[in-house]
Amino acid sequence: MKLVLIYTLIAGVVSALTAPIPGTSLLLTALEVYMIVHLSKSNEAKLGLKEIGYSAMALYGLSTVLKDAALEILTFVPVIGWGAEVIVAMLFVFFLGMLANLYFGKKSG
Repeated sequence: MKLVLIYTLIAGVVSALTAPIPGTSLLLTALEVYMIVHLSKSNEAKLGLKEIGYSAMALYGLSTVLKDAALEILTFVPVIGWGAEVIVAMLFVFFLGMLANLYFGKKSG
């Protein structure tokens, strides 16, 4: 849980710093992949290069459809959209981290 909160905070900072710049949500996708790898290691679950690649592709696809579309639309609404973008990014990373933590916790336990 602590790791998920740390990554959620990092996502908030990254999103806040890059909110006015379109296309920077790819940074969050990279953070999400790194978080999944970190959570798998902390739960002593085996996550090979193949699984990391599949996870990265799935996350990119999912985030493109959901998060990126929402974040890019919000980018064009000054101030209010930028604030909402930070909240959307943090919530997405938090729920993804919680799901990954549950998944790897059950796999290793």
